[in-house]
Amino acid sequence: MSRVSRLIFSCQDMARLLSDAMDRTLPLHVRLRIRVHLLMCTLCERYKRQLTLLRDVLRADAAQLRDDGPAQSPCLSTEAKERIRRTLDSHRS
Repeated sequence: MSRVSRLIFSCQDMARLLSDAMDRTLPLHVRLRIRVHLLMCTLCERYKRQLTLLRDVLRADAAQLRDDGPAQSPCLSTEAKERIRRTLDSHRS
């Protein structure tokens, strides 16, 4: 294994590390290696943006649940919501 390849995380490592970085502060040398990988890998950069978006949406939804009760999605019809509810209920059984 070359010295350079040891310095760069694999995409599989990145998936775990990006998630870990949202829960805790990683050591500086790990954060730098993540940054280098993200500069070279558009797929991992996209994955990081998706994780960030998902976290932000879930936080906003949780805040709304605390403040107002269940959030109402203006994007889904009543029929679509009911289909989703039935599907979730069938998977719980």
